[in-house]
Amino acid sequence: MASSPISTTGPLFQAGGLASGLDTTSIVNSIITADSAAMLQVQQQQAAYSVQISTLATLTSKLQALQSATDTLATSGVAPIKADSTYADFTVSGYALVEGDYTVQVETMARAAKMRSDPFSSAQDPNALGLTGTLQFSIDGVTSPSTAIDMTGMSLSALAEAINAKVPQVSAAVVSSGTGYSLSVTRNSTGFSTSQEGALQVIGGEGLNLQTIQHAQNASLKVDNLQITSKSNTITGAIPGVTLNLRGQSNVATDVNFARDTSSSASAIQSFITAYNDVVTLLNSQLRPDPNQAATNNPLAGTNLLSIQRAMQGLLSTKVNTSGTVQTLSDLNVSLLDDGTLALDKLPHGNTFAEAIAADPSGANKLFTTAKTGVAALVDALVKRQVETSTVVLPDGSKLAVEGGLEGETTLLKNSITALDDTVSYWQTYLDNERTRLTSQFTAMEQTVATLNTASNYLNALFYASTNTSYKTTSKG
Repeated sequence: MASSPISTTGPLFQAGGLASGLDTTSIVNSIITADSAAMLQVQQQQAAYSVQISTLATLTSKLQALQSATDTLATSGVAPIKADSTYADFTVSGYALVEGDYTVQVETMARAAKMRSDPFSSAQDPNALGLTGTLQFSIDGVTSPSTAIDMTGMSLSALAEAINAKVPQVSAAVVSSGTGYSLSVTRNSTGFSTSQEGALQVIGGEGLNLQTIQHAQNASLKVDNLQITSKSNTITGAIPGVTLNLRGQSNVATDVNFARDTSSSASAIQSFITAYNDVVTLLNSQLRPDPNQAATNNPLAGTNLLSIQRAMQGLLSTKVNTSGTVQTLSDLNVSLLDDGTLALDKLPHGNTFAEAIAADPSGANKLFTTAKTGVAALVDALVKRQVETSTVVLPDGSKLAVEGGLEGETTLLKNSITALDDTVSYWQTYLDNERTRLTSQFTAMEQTVATLNTASNYLNALFYASTNTSYKTTSKG
């Protein structure tokens, strides 16, 4: 009876594992991902700090915008007194302290002294001049030895450069007539202190033949028949609070009327309110964050923000004036709403804004213009405390730089991010090494399994060969 054949549907010896198709890369990545949790937590903390730094920068910007809005009101007031027209011989800047009329008559404008040399054939060739000796300038009778210039061997251009470098009171340049080149020297300031001739004089300079082509001239004008002389064309003090900038000298008497401008009052105070509300809205988002978004918004710590909030709320009730109907911001019907923002004429509060301005325009102006205690001064102090570095003198006389509140918080957060960089670097190195180690181990395992698989295939081949031979022999018998 013949033997039954043995099944040959699969190998007799097998080594399963990596060499048979296991995804070792995914295994390594999964292990590294699990081990990365600690590093990712640190990186998330760094990202949170970065968000807070950005928020501090935004808050700083909004505080500075508020400061700018109040500084404008500190200069003009809520209802400024302005010139009601434009004029040919002068412009008017600033705001008068009281309403009224003035007569302005510009007789002469201030001018600067000018000198010019003889013409020469070249600006660059020293031989065209053949200069020797020294050159100095006397300004209002004063000559500084340190400004002496040795002209020997200089070209006209080189001499102009030397004058500009050594004599700060004048400006020199080479000018061309088309047929020759001359040295032009102009005093930088207009007018004179001693005399027209003494405003700009040359000492030495033989061979240049510098001559005066325009004498210095002081400005001369009358304001309400008061004679005023000035070295400059910018006149302050003639009209309290106002600057006259001269630009013509027609010698014609011009009437200037200063009247209170209430038409822009509402927009001026609204600019302040808008800037104030921008700050408050950002503070609210940090002090009372949305619970559904707080984790992702990374709100700032509240201690310093609360001090800012309290200082701003105090602006509404701060009593600036001790008399009149407008003593605080609330007297202008500026109201504090439930969310901490301000609104104009939103709630009943005595007179409307327009009525309050009409009743006490001077008091309304002083709310912002009063030095040290006005709203603008208080906002300036608040912003400086938060965003500017101050210097403190210690008992031993040494000085210590102290950062503002928001500035200091920003520095701390940046330092925290830097400190965590070392932790991230440690974990990154660890994970890189771990990946290398695991990859190396799996590679070694694959090589081992591959060797076993090769041996398995060889043994299976021998076994199948011997089995088939035995079967054929048995069949023949």
